[in-house]
Amino acid sequence: MDKSKAPYRTPTKIDVEVENAIVGSRVKLSKRDTDETRYAFCGAIAIHQELDHLGYKDKPSLSTINRVLKRHGLISQHDNERKKNDSKKHYPEIAVNHPGHVHQLDLVTPRYIKGFGAIISINRIDVFTAQANLEQFKSKAADSVIRFLINDWKAFGIPRYLQLDNEAAFRGSLYHPKTFGKLSRFCLNFGVEILFIPFNEPWRNAHIESFNSRFDKHLWQGQVFTDLEHLRSEAKKFRDKHNLYQEYRKSTFSQQSHRNYTARYLPQNFAFEKLWDLPVTRGKIHFVRLVEEAGTINILNEDFHVDRGLSFEYVWATVDTGRETLEVYYQPTPKSPRELIASKPYRLRERVKNRIPAKTFCKVSTMS
Repeated sequence: MDKSKAPYRTPTKIDVEVENAIVGSRVKLSKRDTDETRYAFCGAIAIHQELDHLGYKDKPSLSTINRVLKRHGLISQHDNERKKNDSKKHYPEIAVNHPGHVHQLDLVTPRYIKGFGAIISINRIDVFTAQANLEQFKSKAADSVIRFLINDWKAFGIPRYLQLDNEAAFRGSLYHPKTFGKLSRFCLNFGVEILFIPFNEPWRNAHIESFNSRFDKHLWQGQVFTDLEHLRSEAKKFRDKHNLYQEYRKSTFSQQSHRNYTARYLPQNFAFEKLWDLPVTRGKIHFVRLVEEAGTINILNEDFHVDRGLSFEYVWATVDTGRETLEVYYQPTPKSPRELIASKPYRLRERVKNRIPAKTFCKVSTMS
């Protein structure tokens, strides 16, 4: 009689103690009823992180953790698929390859604190690292966005690209053509290239949209706030919990590789007060646009004819303020090159100037 060739031990079977720790961690993290777990993630990576905190050296794989959760009925079935464009057309986007390459920023508004009034939250995420930052204000005007960016760029660094939707606070005027708002002037002056996504397609900012959903569910709806400072205090805790988790996720499971880069920061003594009248300086602003049926795209409240043959295709448009040009590029497939299909003069309404160095805006210490 042949001996069975089956292994004495099932490879996927784990120790009862570890299985109990997985289940216990899931329950603990899901309840979010302590200061430690209030803003916690509760998926397989978060449980892997919790096992690490508990001192387990030989932690099971993520697939094994998920099998344990499923076996105990702790995984809920829900649709996590990102909303996609039904047109199936190629969408031009930046291949992000280092921290600070692309930041996505958005406004969460309006929110109301009983007895205090309306607030908005400015939320930002680094596409490469998933590190986030946020701050709350009474107004969604461009001044609030700039105040946020100054604090953000002092602490987390200045990105190369800042990706935004077409919110009025970001664009400036909604009516006058070739109008550069305060935010555009601010970014141009400090070498940040704004990228505006297409109109009415918020899913193109998927990273910040996902963070916004978590902000709404676990921070805003998770408790009752008394005033703006109370919300800001809790928002920092929420941010720090998110960032610690993302750091663990990236360092433990990510296979990302990135090019060398040098992080830039605003000086700590950078002041806001002198930024009211920034000129338009030399730089670039980018737009991804869906070509209209007539073959046109809208750039800063002005229609430009591109090619009727590209109707309902996506194009990449760049305004170069130094050269005063508008260049439009088309890339039919992910593997094909991005081709210049139109180059037009883009005469600005004011004289373009050189950038003003950051040190010009820094407060000089009066201490001896």
